[in-house]
Amino acid sequence: MATPSSQASAKNLAMTLLREARAAGWARAKLEVRPDGSVTVDAGMTDLNGDDDFMSRDLRMGK
Repeated sequence: MATPSSQASAKNLAMTLLREARAAGWARAKLEVRPDGSVTVDAGMTDLNGDDDFMSRDLRMGK
């Protein structure tokens, strides 16, 4: 049997991590698989989307 490529192995790892993260109740999980097969994981139990303290009127340009 042929050895799987690093890209295929990384994709399988990413799918497994996402499945297990959802099963564990993680609030967020983001994975990035690069062409060289490396994987970057950004995951956590809390959601990073907090309340914004500024409003659109504070973003005006000009006078």
